[in-house]
Amino acid sequence: MALVLTTIAASAQWYVGGGIGFSKTENGNEETTAFVFKPEAGYSLNEKWTIGAVVEFDWVKDYSTAYAINPYVRYSFFKAGNFSFFADGTVELGSIDPEVGDAQFMWGAGIKPGIGYSFTDHISIAAHIGWIGHRDYDDIGKETGISLDGNDMSFSIYYSF
Repeated sequence: MALVLTTIAASAQWYVGGGIGFSKTENGNEETTAFVFKPEAGYSLNEKWTIGAVVEFDWVKDYSTAYAINPYVRYSFFKAGNFSFFADGTVELGSIDPEVGDAQFMWGAGIKPGIGYSFTDHISIAAHIGWIGHRDYDDIGKETGISLDGNDMSFSIYYSF
């Protein structure tokens, strides 16, 4: 048992990073401005398993502000050179505060498939493509299923130490 723990500790690595986003869209007389900030931290247990969390802040001007924490467990199922393919099992807990109306509690659970690329031992990127699972938006509604559109796509950059 001690040998297994020593092996895991020897290959463990902390990482920090995340993603940001900004968009401004115009549709006729309507203009929408949005900002997303997603800092992330995690710990690689070994070549296959990682644990981490994302703290999410979404703001859409004149519409809503949302906050969430999304802990996850990542399983890397295939590696080829500097590329890795993985799936995050995640839980989502947060709040959506619309400009009009009451704040709504949001929770969800699902799987986010992704692909990663390591530039060096310290710098890497990852992209999540899609989402499979369930989300419940309190009084707003529920969502269950598979999403493979751009609404569930994200890019992150990481620094490992």
